Amino acid sequence: MRPPQVLREDTKKTIFIYFMDLCKTMHRQPEHVMTFLLAELGISGSLDGQQRLVVKGRFTPKFFEGILRRYVSKIHLCVT
Repeated sequence: MRPPQVLREDTKKTIFIYFMDLCKTMHRQPEHVMTFLLAELGISGSLDGQQRLVVKGRFTPKFFEGILRRYVSKIHLCVT
């Protein structure tokens, strides 16, 4: 899994650029991954017109990476 790439829009939003690519790589529905991420972050967010995940708040790529690792480990536990 490649590291998440994010950019900041204004001072209050973070955009997860390759969100859809990540979902395809993991063979997961974007809605499921988005629901998990937003619940873990405790914030609101949505997909924009370019299918990027836009969340309220300022977050680093490392922060997203940690949450995605938890997601992958939970998927692995559920599948086995």
